[in-house]
Amino acid sequence: MEKLFENLFIYEIVLLFLGVFLFMILCGSLVYSIAKKQDIKKFLYFFIIPIIMIAYPSIQEIQIEKDKLAIVKYQDKVKNDPDDEDAKEKLAKVTDKLEKRASTPADLAVISKSYLLLEKPEKAISFADKAISADTKTLDIKPPADKTPQTDLDRNYAVENRVEELKGIKELADIQKDIKSDSTVLKDSLLLKARIQNVKTTNPKIQQYFNKKYVQRKLSTINKN
Repeated sequence: MEKLFENLFIYEIVLLFLGVFLFMILCGSLVYSIAKKQDIKKFLYFFIIPIIMIAYPSIQEIQIEKDKLAIVKYQDKVKNDPDDEDAKEKLAKVTDKLEKRASTPADLAVISKSYLLLEKPEKAISFADKAISADTKTLDIKPPADKTPQTDLDRNYAVENRVEELKGIKELADIQKDIKSDSTVLKDSLLLKARIQNVKTTNPKIQQYFNKKYVQRKLSTINKN
């Protein structure tokens, strides 16, 4: 139930519950009117209101889930081809939409990764810090291992992996900041490649992206010259 509502704003959740509550009241009134053989046409018009109240947040939830699938899709496209401007543009749009609703550590981590791929290291670090802070609190509050259900152990393992990935994103974002502030960083390709490879991360595809974008491109330019 909690996961069902985690993507919605508070007012959307309230709207949904009020819609369900109003719908139940109208259903009860309708049954009562039928039992009393009263005119029920007046109730039928009122059903439009709760249907809209229920439909709006439901549609929002569906759209958010579509956007979550889209953001991963465009992230993969950019990682595979750093020069795909169309994928970058679409990634920027869907990231902007989901940023407003990002609340869970998983959501924050996805947004952080997007900003790294969009070459916005400051934002990547900011969202990574938020996600790490939230995940660290989760890991700090746990019972002894012998009393922890397997599901909790699996969740903790996933959280620990995400924290490690986010730390890697922060390190790569720092490299990106150096590149943006000092173009001479790109001149020493071997040193840059070593810095990228030394980043400890559970997501090697991000490192591959950095090599494609900064190291291989630079080596290719040197070879042409």
